[in-house]
Amino acid sequence: MLKLTQRYLAVNFIAPFTMSLFFFVAFLLTFQLFRIIKIVISKGVEWSLVFELMGHIAISFIPMAVPLSCLFATIYTLNKLSDDSEIVAMRSFGMTKSKLFLPFLISALFIGACIYSLNNKVIPASKTQFKNTIIRLTSRGVLTDIKEGQFFTEVAGVTLFADTVIDKGRKMYNVFIQQEGKGNLLEQVVTAKEGALIKIKNEEWSIPSVRLHLTDGTIVKRFKDTNKDLEKILFKEYDFPLASGGAVNNFVTKDGMRTNAELRAEIKKATALAVKKKLSRKDRERSMAKTKLELWSRINTPLLCFVFILIGFSLGIKHGRGKSKNSSGRALFVLLGYYSLFFLGVSFARKGIVPAYVVVFAPTIILASIGAYFYKKLDWAS
Repeated sequence: MLKLTQRYLAVNFIAPFTMSLFFFVAFLLTFQLFRIIKIVISKGVEWSLVFELMGHIAISFIPMAVPLSCLFATIYTLNKLSDDSEIVAMRSFGMTKSKLFLPFLISALFIGACIYSLNNKVIPASKTQFKNTIIRLTSRGVLTDIKEGQFFTEVAGVTLFADTVIDKGRKMYNVFIQQEGKGNLLEQVVTAKEGALIKIKNEEWSIPSVRLHLTDGTIVKRFKDTNKDLEKILFKEYDFPLASGGAVNNFVTKDGMRTNAELRAEIKKATALAVKKKLSRKDRERSMAKTKLELWSRINTPLLCFVFILIGFSLGIKHGRGKSKNSSGRALFVLLGYYSLFFLGVSFARKGIVPAYVVVFAPTIILASIGAYFYKKLDWAS
């Protein structure tokens, strides 16, 4: 049972944590709003649907915002208590460092458990619903915005032109498509005598996609490699994807829409396939990197909440009233170091150089060691 002073510390932590969480979610939300605002405005969407989309994105940002909120809320709470000499008063009647840290530790455990539960099913479901809604809006635009004799550029990286368009784009003649390439592919040009828009529903995700069914045409691919400059393919029938997520593909991934159990099953399936193909360790890691990074990151986030609260506790307590430790500046330095190391590791993991679990947990372990050092160094006697 927590004592009165410990309950007082926990209550003082709640308000700064809530405000920090709201701030970081709102801050991250603005970047995605700019990416979907064009789709929302051009399709005449109701305000209720706009708020629904904002809610889904906000929920998806919670795992990123919570650890940051833990750090800065802990620092703010202890800075304020130190400035008001309340920490000094607690020390004077024999409250130890560990007893003072206990309510923050319990808060970290509770927050971590909530985040783990959200990451398991709620956030994947929210991301699925968000992507589903965006694709429906994008599909609606594809079916109504294609005009004959005009270039259609609503789909990112794709330019579409048709001499004749019938029934709001459901039937087209003399179709020309230019698509930007990725990696070694510079561009892809598709021409066809006829085209028809069709909708296909992904049974696994319940997400529709719009495809252009082309007949009697050619595909010309241009490469950077001088040994294979051009490649020409003749086809009788070909389905070209027009809408499968639009501007949100990078934000919402297939792995992000899977539950933890589904991620583990996918890793097991990919491992069996890699063994069957006799892939090298590096190729195995590379093929499963994104899925493993998603799974381990979900497990790491609750641990990160505890580590950030430990660092916030060690940096937040001042030696006396009015004595500044520049806690926020030191916290920003710690954050910069952590995320620099993490994202550097992610790039190595995607190349198969470093295992995903090492990339995810190594920066957290280093951060925990730094937090333990600061905690031990915290001068309690004076």
